[in-house]
Amino acid sequence: MCFKRLRRMLPAALALCAAACPAAAAGVRADETVVKAALIFNYTQFVEWPAAAFARSDAPFIICVAGNQPMRTALMAAERRQYRGHPISVIAVARADEVARCHVLYADSVRALGGGDLDAIVGAAPVLTVSSSASAMEEGFGIGFVLRAERMRWNMNLTPLRRAKLKVSANLIEIAVNVVGEGGP
Repeated sequence: MCFKRLRRMLPAALALCAAACPAAAAGVRADETVVKAALIFNYTQFVEWPAAAFARSDAPFIICVAGNQPMRTALMAAERRQYRGHPISVIAVARADEVARCHVLYADSVRALGGGDLDAIVGAAPVLTVSSSASAMEEGFGIGFVLRAERMRWNMNLTPLRRAKLKVSANLIEIAVNVVGEGGP
C-alpha cells in the first residue's frame, strides 16, 4: 500500500526536481540539494498539521530554510504548488524567534539558528523539522537525511513530531531507515 502511494507521488517529485534543476530533466544525475528539496515537499504529503497551525483558511503553508541558500532556491519550485489548499511560501529564517511561523523548517544543523536546544527553539509549535546533519536525531530534528547505497533516505525521530502534534503517515515511518523516539524502537 505504501509503495502505491509513493508511486503516485513520484511524478510530483520528478516534476519538482525537473523544475528546480534542468540538468535533472535532461537525464543527468540530480544535484543532492534538489533531491532533498523534492523529498521535503513530498514529506508534506504524508504529514497532517493541526487546523490551529493555520490562522486563516487561505493562510500560506510556510517552508523555512535556515542558513542554506541553495536549499531555499531548490525549494522555491514548490511555491507553484499548494498544501491542501494553502499556497506554499518558502522563506529564509536566521533567528530562533522566527521559527514559530514555519510549518516546515530545514536547517543543516541547529547552529544555523544560532545554536542552542532545538526543543527549546521549536517547543510544541506544529513545525516539521528536517536536517542534513549527521547528528540530526540527537539535535532533536524530526527527520534527518542519510545517504544509503547512493540513495537519499531518512531517519525519523518521533518525539519532536508527536510534541508538534503532527500526524505522520505510517507509510512514511515504515520506509525510514531508522526510527527513534516516542513510539519508535
